[in-house]
Amino acid sequence: MSALATYSASSGDRTAGISGLPISPELELLLACARREVKEDRLRCALDLLDHSLNWSLLLEQAQAHHLFSLFYWHGKATLKLGFPAEMATKVESQFRANAARSLLLVQDLTDIVDLLGRGGISVVPFKGPTLAESLYGNAALRECVDLDILIRRRDVPEAIRTLISAGYMDGKQLAPAQRNAYIATQYEYPFLSPNGILVELQWRIVPRYFSLALNEEQYWNRIQPLTLWGREMSSLSREDLLLFLCIHGGKHGWEKLIWLADVAELVISSPHLDWDYVLDQAGRAGALRITLLGVVLANRLLGIAIPPDLKHLLARDRAVEQISNGLARDLVRGERPTYVKSQLYLLRVRERWQDKLRYVFRFTCTATPMEWGMVDLPPSMSVLYRFLRVLRGLGKALSIAGHTVPRLIKSKIAVLLGQCFGR
Repeated sequence: MSALATYSASSGDRTAGISGLPISPELELLLACARREVKEDRLRCALDLLDHSLNWSLLLEQAQAHHLFSLFYWHGKATLKLGFPAEMATKVESQFRANAARSLLLVQDLTDIVDLLGRGGISVVPFKGPTLAESLYGNAALRECVDLDILIRRRDVPEAIRTLISAGYMDGKQLAPAQRNAYIATQYEYPFLSPNGILVELQWRIVPRYFSLALNEEQYWNRIQPLTLWGREMSSLSREDLLLFLCIHGGKHGWEKLIWLADVAELVISSPHLDWDYVLDQAGRAGALRITLLGVVLANRLLGIAIPPDLKHLLARDRAVEQISNGLARDLVRGERPTYVKSQLYLLRVRERWQDKLRYVFRFTCTATPMEWGMVDLPPSMSVLYRFLRVLRGLGKALSIAGHTVPRLIKSKIAVLLGQCFGR
């Protein structure tokens, strides 16, 4: 049973099963619709919620923020037979149609890129975007997509960049050759703007190198599977590797958007023969076991999927997963965004190995980025100084953050001392 919602007859409140945290009817209705198919128990819950006085502005705002607007609208009309308020109905339908039209544009750009890079002998795996929407939800219009994520091998990145630029795609970085090589070595994605105005991101890793979290590239490329979409043959990650990618991606961002958990839930539910031994082995080798477990646990707590038996003994051993998931679920329910400091502490807590935590701190602190390269133009022979500039920038940011709290502490201490010296 999901830990999300129980009903308290005495108070009339719906309470999240996460430290007794109250959950609004708007968010609970949104969670009930955050699936390809609304199950019977969720349907009863959703219909019951319609008897409440809903804050429609808040509900639609949350749906948009979590990229669940299209799924909510679809289930609202087709499953719940929901009558949107008259003042919103036209606007809501227009937005759904606009999202659907954008999905078609994304599909068009995706097929163009697959053909373009394929002609140059570059293997391409569409990742997330309309491909994920079609394979998990059965309709590209039901999962809102902002951009196109194209997975390629790292060795093919320079040629892919040249190919897209030659075809009229706008280079989103415009780096000098030496800086571009350094960027490819340390980062994970390269942005372009297509002729149709769609953001396209070439990816050769799932996270930057400084995360010190590396899946075996040859391992998942050797497991690539054919996929037929829109009458075309494409390539796809295996279900197991896709789950790892989704959990790492969502974990990297602290699961700020519910659509990422919906993706994990749909993938697990639609893959009854998932090779969990492979998933857990690869996650453990990459230092991403806790991140992977966290994604599944959050999908269980918020969307009601069952915890696979293969994971239960690992969860019993790693109590940090429960603690972290409680905190993330509370933030989601309250609509709170973590501070920069809290986000960095989370990225350390979510790693299960101390060596990975230490590597992250060192590499994050010392890895130069386009921000440092844009501050001063150094010759290649002095490029190592960009690392020192990165460290100085980090120190400046730390002092700036401390500057908001330290002065208050000092003032408080001075007030105490003055009171002791001159008070009666």
